[in-house]
Amino acid sequence: MKTAFIFGFFIAAAITMAASAAYANDSMARVGAGGIRLIKSEHIRMLEEVLEISTRKVSVKYRFLNESDHDIRTTVAFPMPPYHWTGGQVWLDENQKPVSTFKAFVDGRPVSTKTVTKALVGDVDVTQRLRRAGLSDAKIRTFAGCREGPEKIVSDFTQKQKKMVKRLNGGEESCPPWTVASTLVWEQRFPAHKEVVVEHRYAPFFGILYDAPYQKRFGYRLDSACPVAGAAAGTDEACLDAAFRKIVDDRIKALAAGGADMVYVTLHDVEYILGTGRNWKGPIGVFTLRIKKDSPDQLVSLCLPGELKKVDSTSYEFTQKDFVPQDRLVVYFYDVGPDVAYEVGRQN
Repeated sequence: MKTAFIFGFFIAAAITMAASAAYANDSMARVGAGGIRLIKSEHIRMLEEVLEISTRKVSVKYRFLNESDHDIRTTVAFPMPPYHWTGGQVWLDENQKPVSTFKAFVDGRPVSTKTVTKALVGDVDVTQRLRRAGLSDAKIRTFAGCREGPEKIVSDFTQKQKKMVKRLNGGEESCPPWTVASTLVWEQRFPAHKEVVVEHRYAPFFGILYDAPYQKRFGYRLDSACPVAGAAAGTDEACLDAAFRKIVDDRIKALAAGGADMVYVTLHDVEYILGTGRNWKGPIGVFTLRIKKDSPDQLVSLCLPGELKKVDSTSYEFTQKDFVPQDRLVVYFYDVGPDVAYEVGRQN
C-alpha cells in the first residue's frame, strides 16, 4: 500500500491552465527520464541503488554483481521517452536536457556514451526515411510536432521534405507527425563474481506550473481553476488528499494576512522511471531514495511504499531492502510566496 507524505500538494503540470485577466498562470510539461537498463538479466543482480532527486540534478549510484561463472558483456542504455513539442514547453530544451547533461562513471572512471536518436510515427521507426529526405538529427528533433504552425514548416522544409511530411500525415500538409526518442548507450563488461559500481547523473527536464490564488485587489481564490485546488485530475500519482490543500491554503492565508500584495504557488515536478530496475536479477538488495529541496520552505510530495524520514531542513530519505521498484516516481516541489519561482527553474 502506498503512503502519502504530506510535505506539499500537487496538480498535474501537464494541464495548461485557462488564462484570466485577474490571475497569471503558466505551465510546462515535464519529461520523465530514469535509470539505466539492459535486456532482462538472469545473472546480474543489483545489490544497491542510491537515488537522489532534486530540481537541479538526478544522481544514481548502483552496485552490481555478476553471479555467473563467466564475464558478461552487454549494452547498457539510458533511454528517454518519445516526445513532441507542446505549448508552454521551453522549445530550445526539447527533451534533450537530460541527454546533453548526462554523465556516467564505472568504478569511478568516466564512460564514453553514444546517443541514438529515433523518430517514430506511432510505433513505426521513420528515422532513416527522414534522413534520406535530408533531415539532420537536430532538425528531426526540432520539428517533432507543431512548433510555430504550418507556415514555419513551409519556410524551413524543401519541397521533397514537405511531400514526405504530407505522406506521413495521411495527406495533410501540417505539422510533422513524428515523436522523437533519444537513448544514450555504452558497452559494459561485468566480470564473473565481481562487483561493478555504476554512477550517472543528469539535469532533469521538470514540469513547471504556477498561479496566483491571492491578489490584494481581487482577494483570495480557491477553486478548480487554481493549482491550490489539490483535488484535480492527475493527483493520484502523488497520493494526495485534502490535507495537502490545507497546508498550502494556510500558508497562502498567512502571507496575505501579513500584507502580501500577491501570493504565487509554483510547482516544479520531476519524474523518474523506476521500472528499469526490474530488468536485473531479483529485487534491488537495498534501495535508498534521497530528496533534496531547493530551500527549507519548499514543500515536497510523493508516493512511496514506506516511511520518508526527514534528515535535515532540506533533505528526506527512504530506505528499503529487497525493493521491487514501481513503474515511476514523481516528486513535486512547491514554492508558496510573493514571487514566481519560475525563471530559476528554467535556468537549472
